[in-house]
Amino acid sequence: MNRKITIVIPYHNERESVEFTLEQVGAQTLPAETAILVNSSSTDHTFDVINNWISKNQHRFQTKFLNVFENTDNPASSKNVGIRLARTEWLAFMDCGQNFDADWLAKQVSFLDSNDVNLVSGVVYLVGENWVDRCAVAQTYGYKIYRPCLPTTLLKRDIFSKTGLFLEGRRSGYDVAWLIKLKKMGISRGINENVVIHYIGINFASNLTQLFKKSILYAKPSSDIEGYWTPYLYVVGFIVSLGALAYSTKVGVVVFLAYLATRALLIPILKSKNAKLFREHPFQALLGLGIVGMVLDLGKLIGTLQGIFHYHIATVSRAKVQAPDELPAIKMDSEVAAESSNQWQLPGQDKREPVEQQKRN
Repeated sequence: MNRKITIVIPYHNERESVEFTLEQVGAQTLPAETAILVNSSSTDHTFDVINNWISKNQHRFQTKFLNVFENTDNPASSKNVGIRLARTEWLAFMDCGQNFDADWLAKQVSFLDSNDVNLVSGVVYLVGENWVDRCAVAQTYGYKIYRPCLPTTLLKRDIFSKTGLFLEGRRSGYDVAWLIKLKKMGISRGINENVVIHYIGINFASNLTQLFKKSILYAKPSSDIEGYWTPYLYVVGFIVSLGALAYSTKVGVVVFLAYLATRALLIPILKSKNAKLFREHPFQALLGLGIVGMVLDLGKLIGTLQGIFHYHIATVSRAKVQAPDELPAIKMDSEVAAESSNQWQLPGQDKREPVEQQKRN
């Protein structure tokens, strides 16, 4: 079945990898009608790199590339911009910094044609670049295992009319919240394990400092998601640990050792569904998993506490303001020719300054 598809790609400071992503999108064996790249307030001139690339390369590809900026600063809000601007019946998501096959879209279309599902996602395969990165992967997504992911997903745009758009203002957690909605509404999601993406370079974090900061950054917006209680377990665990230590130093030590064994051995094996990290990098696993696990948990604890304050306490004294959750009706190109010229413009057009030209440096 012939499908007109818009690919939505949010980006933030992807100057080094974005041209590779653009080439991969343009080289799809089933070309998308449009690829909308949404700037999440980059500070490294990625926006200009993309505009320059479009000016020089648009003629080579059937896919029309659009580069926009609407003052978003997080992946969820940037994806929502792309969803609103899309003018096709079908949507696909991809991220920068990923290596994916030239037949990614074709495989997803074929999967939908052959399976009774409403949308389809591919999988990500994570390995890690150094000992911190490998241990972080093993503690989170799983080492050398295929995990379903939002990038690679293909779906009808009107699904968002039922679920609402992604949670605004969220760096993380928005995908979990959306998947919970899909399950509640009985919207089926297929997983095509033949569509695999790989991170280019660092998968999670290159060092302990970056890992700590990223854990805080990602834990905060994961709070206050209906039906998702995992972040609060870090607070409960911390309270239990303090209680054990207050009751008896000996009990506190036993609890800590049990936690360390769980974090350094049990969780990585369960997450990875294998012991490959222990076999392939035994010293890194034995010495690094406990350290990385504790750094992760400390960051998640701090981030969750920040999230509790932001979403549960601070909002009591102010109205909760969110961007509109509704999805505009799909308009065909002929109906939006005039208005679209005000929403975006290709490099080289200088009649007016559209929203994407209002860059923040």
